[in-house]
Amino acid sequence: MRGLFVVGVGLLVSTLAMPAGAQWDSSFEAPPSDATVAPQPPPAPPDMVSAPPPPQTYVPPAPPPKQKKVGFTWGLQLGVPVFLDVPNDIVRPGADLSFFGGADFGYFVIGGATGIGWNRIRVPRTFNGQTIPNPGDSPLTRIFISIPEFRVQIPDLKVVLPYVSGALDLNFWNFREVQIVCDFYWCFAADVYRFTPGFTGRAGMGFQVNKAVYIDVGLRYSLSGKGEFFNEVRWWLTPYVGVIVRRR
Repeated sequence: MRGLFVVGVGLLVSTLAMPAGAQWDSSFEAPPSDATVAPQPPPAPPDMVSAPPPPQTYVPPAPPPKQKKVGFTWGLQLGVPVFLDVPNDIVRPGADLSFFGGADFGYFVIGGATGIGWNRIRVPRTFNGQTIPNPGDSPLTRIFISIPEFRVQIPDLKVVLPYVSGALDLNFWNFREVQIVCDFYWCFAADVYRFTPGFTGRAGMGFQVNKAVYIDVGLRYSLSGKGEFFNEVRWWLTPYVGVIVRRR
């Protein structure tokens, strides 16, 4: 009897303890939180999304522009001057030698020329007042300076070098005119040269021999105005051959 009483008391105590424990557990529940969670932002539109930069590639710098080099062109010409506005049985064809040089800019050359020329003049001879049938020849000498001379050319052709040019001339003429010049020790006869202004135009073609040398063939037109030697305008043509050297 005593054992049953003890068991009954234990069951009664446990039964009374269960509602209290449940109440204890429910009274200690965490109070609801007032904190709010921020919503996730919407995704950015596609046109506002920056694309990743393209991979960098090495671009070599552009070479500096080539500077035009100024060269030098010079030439020698051997010509045959022929006066066309005078009697050809008196003024005969002659010969001249000229030199040209200038700064070569490719399509044009600026420089000058100089030279000397001769034409045979048949002068009737007289003896005792009578004309001898066989006349003698005397040279008409011309020394000239052409400056400035401007030449236009086509330099890019492989085989030929065509050109035209024009220049103002300073002409100095002599024909059988001398004067006696004396110094401290002796006297001598000196040729007298008289001045006329003029003009020369050239048209020619250079035929390439190698990289810098050309055979030159052309024609010159020359004109002499009035001056100390001529009292009217004279003109003549000069076919010529020569050589051109271009240094660039």
